Amino acid sequence: MSRKLAIFAFWVLGFGIGFIGYLSLPNIAHWLALSIPNYLNQAVLGALIAGVVGSAISTFAIVTWANRSAAV
Repeated sequence: MSRKLAIFAFWVLGFGIGFIGYLSLPNIAHWLALSIPNYLNQAVLGALIAGVVGSAISTFAIVTWANRSAAV
């Protein structure tokens, strides 16, 4: 896979994760706000969720790509 194609693939993956996360974030943040009342506001919870999910998925994708077989 060429470098430009790999960068484009990671960009598309990140965009897709962000898009889906944006659509599902209000439900998850509302559930967490009910579970952990008065500690964090909904904006902070949303940022935490987006950061954790985005970093976990992008790290997994990059590690998987980096450890792929060179023969492919």
